[in-house]
Amino acid sequence: MAFAVVACISAPSVVPACASDAKITSENAAQDAVIIEGLSGPAAKLTESDLAQLPSVSITVSFETEHGLHKASFEGPLLWTVLVHAGVIDPTKPREQVRQAVMVTGRDGYTAVLALGEIAPDFEAKQVILADQMDGQPLDTAHVRIVVPGDRRGGRSVREVSRITIMPPYKAKT
Repeated sequence: MAFAVVACISAPSVVPACASDAKITSENAAQDAVIIEGLSGPAAKLTESDLAQLPSVSITVSFETEHGLHKASFEGPLLWTVLVHAGVIDPTKPREQVRQAVMVTGRDGYTAVLALGEIAPDFEAKQVILADQMDGQPLDTAHVRIVVPGDRRGGRSVREVSRITIMPPYKAKT
């Protein structure tokens, strides 16, 4: 899997700043790619063709929204697979997985957080996907969404995903 490298620096509790003159924002990143950031190293840029090359799973979910019950079938790669292929997590370090979180940001700035342990195969292995199809219809990169099966409400099903960030473990002040 070949991901384009985007020069960004991410520090704990700080919004990532890009080193290039053309700063990547949620608005322009979501148009052609999803930016994936780890705790260190460069961010990855996941394009529509990158997404299509990853193994896909199908899930059907129903959840409450502010507009009523939403039921749909979705297809796309597991979020875990996306993170491993982007090189932003190390699947051989399960102790780290239970201490980290994944923040998903939509083009409109809406964010939701999942514990990395929820999607890690060594722990809950929840089948959270980055959906590129809904009800058999393709979604372009600007409209991919996170789908979290089992949630009673759809608040963590972020639409129009532009950025996925691995969050560092919380360090309590002593």
